[in-house]
Amino acid sequence: MNKADYMTPWTRLAVLAAVGCITALAGCTEARLQKQAPQVLASLDDNLRVKGRFCTERSGEVTFPVKVLYLIDQSASLQCTDSGQNRFAALRKSVNTLRANPNTEFAFIGFSSWSRQVEFTRNRDDVAEFLDPNQGLGPATDYQGALATAIRVLESDMLDVGPAERARTRYQVVFVSDGVPEPRCNAGCEDDRTTCSDGIDNDGDGLIDSQDPDCANIEDNSLHPDNLYGVCNTTEEVPDDVYVDMTGRCPAYNQPGQIRRRIEELLSLKETYSVGGLVMNTVLLFSPQEVVNQVCPDASASFGYEKTQAESLLREMAMQGEGTFRDVNLNRENDDFLQFDITSLKAEQTLTSMMATNTNARRDAAALEVDTDGDGLSDRLERELNSDPHKWDTDGDGYGDLFEYIHRAEGFSLTDANRPAIACDDDEDRDGDGLNGCEEAFLGTSTLLPDTDGDGIWDWYEMLNGTDPLIADAHGDLDFDGVTNADEIYGGTSPNFADPEVYRDQHIIYGLEDRGLMQVDRADSTPEDPRSDERHCYDYDIRRIPLVVTPVPRQRGRNRVLIYTDERPARVGGATGETRVACFEAFYDGANLKSPQSGVIDTSVEALEGVRERLATAFEGLESCAYFDPEAPLTRDAITEVVETCMPPKIALQTRLYPQEELITLIESTVQGDLTPKIPHHPHALFVPIQNFRPDRDCHRPWEFDLLEDFIDKIESACQTCPGIDAAASEESQ
Repeated sequence: MNKADYMTPWTRLAVLAAVGCITALAGCTEARLQKQAPQVLASLDDNLRVKGRFCTERSGEVTFPVKVLYLIDQSASLQCTDSGQNRFAALRKSVNTLRANPNTEFAFIGFSSWSRQVEFTRNRDDVAEFLDPNQGLGPATDYQGALATAIRVLESDMLDVGPAERARTRYQVVFVSDGVPEPRCNAGCEDDRTTCSDGIDNDGDGLIDSQDPDCANIEDNSLHPDNLYGVCNTTEEVPDDVYVDMTGRCPAYNQPGQIRRRIEELLSLKETYSVGGLVMNTVLLFSPQEVVNQVCPDASASFGYEKTQAESLLREMAMQGEGTFRDVNLNRENDDFLQFDITSLKAEQTLTSMMATNTNARRDAAALEVDTDGDGLSDRLERELNSDPHKWDTDGDGYGDLFEYIHRAEGFSLTDANRPAIACDDDEDRDGDGLNGCEEAFLGTSTLLPDTDGDGIWDWYEMLNGTDPLIADAHGDLDFDGVTNADEIYGGTSPNFADPEVYRDQHIIYGLEDRGLMQVDRADSTPEDPRSDERHCYDYDIRRIPLVVTPVPRQRGRNRVLIYTDERPARVGGATGETRVACFEAFYDGANLKSPQSGVIDTSVEALEGVRERLATAFEGLESCAYFDPEAPLTRDAITEVVETCMPPKIALQTRLYPQEELITLIESTVQGDLTPKIPHHPHALFVPIQNFRPDRDCHRPWEFDLLEDFIDKIESACQTCPGIDAAASEESQ
């Protein structure tokens, strides 16, 4: 978005003269003119190609909301397996670690025959009861009830936060237990010792006691776990706060298949609510049998304590939950066993989108028109509206011409500074998207995100093209021509006109080759102190960028092309993109002039090195001039002195007469004081963060280096015959 009035030195060729020939016809006979086939003009080469390399920022730590849900077994068996209360020290340390990171929250579910819960918080006092050994234990280990409660806690939190935060949030579930699920019930009402010996048909199948196959092998508790738990076949109503997932009459409960289904339902929340991540880790707490026996001599009989069975189930649960399983020997572990890597992520940056646009070209229906000031309105339309095609904001009220034109029915005017009545008082564009604070406030878009809805179309371009910056509609099709909005905008055609033929024949073509991770020199790297970063690099080749003839005399034919990129950390759902911009200038004056003449701006590593080598060779040719001190290195100031001393006020270069001071400015803008070209060593440096982008400062102008090379030849010729050489030599001899 080009708001400044740019003054660019460039060659302007003379307009070709058209010469007409008149043929005299003589005689009075019936003469007939022979029709001549119309002359076919060669098609104008009005396309530009830009190629180079883009590298993302280096991989790094990505911060995002992390929410940890602890499911803590509070069954009575823990008085035997964790008599030293080690789990509480581990929980306190884990909570303290989480609280040290401002992006984290934690929630607790304690389970036995009941489930007690505290939803997500950062307040340690809220979870004090789960960190206190004196809060008591219960008679069961209700896995199924704990998982059902976890689903409700997670879903409630996901509904409470907005979709943007939800998409970036990583949920971690940490399930901690010392044993197998209890109670574990088989389905049916006649499958324990009591119901199989009471002379009653408890399940209504017409079979009583030993006649019922459900009572076979009734003494085997592994086949009839209902023997161990009276709740399995109770005829009384189970309270809502006890065995919270037990419903119906004599249901199956805490069976492996039911536990797997609850974990499956828990994990499905990730897709249902589009959260950034959701995994479940499991931890088995145990102590060696001899240690347990010292505290509880009959632990196996009293509590059904069986480490092998518990380990197998918890390991399977972690595998299904895509998390980590840990078995913790409480007799020798420190207090770190509940610490998981959940507060950061080393993520590789990846390129997610790239868009090229000529800011001086506007497509209206099928026609390509000139937009001299790059404000989004063609010069033709601005003349019709009496606005200034050379100013971004004609009436100076702080609202851009495009914005006021689109919202003219809502009280805005391009040419009347009193409409709206209150002028803009926030003209800063904080996110670099082309909309200032007033415009963003009116639209409801973000002043910090250049792409508010994250659909890959930057906010100003959404306004320009009629898409919605608040709704991800990139994959919609406004004009119903079979080409998506994003494809049309990226292709340089309009999503507001059904023009599939124009898109097919004229859309911008993108070539992209993923080069993978590469070591790229840093800006502060030197031969003495080489420094590099690992970055993800891509070679791009963008073709068929349209050029137009801009009319301003001093910059006639100048076209400014911007390339936008969006990069995001890989495999991090909902992460906000980082936008960078590269700027390139080319010239096009119809059939007479195109620069670069090849129509290609090449910023590959090899091409940039070639420019440096050509300029170095050209400067070496100057060193033989007697005007310079052979003992001193050649500098920019010395060359400037030669220009001022040895060359006329106006200098003929290529096909134009340049003022001397303009060419001195060219030298200063293209080389450092030691004649090092102001060209980055790596093309990725041409892309700058959108918030910092300034076109006058950041545009790459290949034609300037071509012009400089020709000027150096002129300087060399002038230097050799410079009248000031004799005077300089005379002063030196004295």
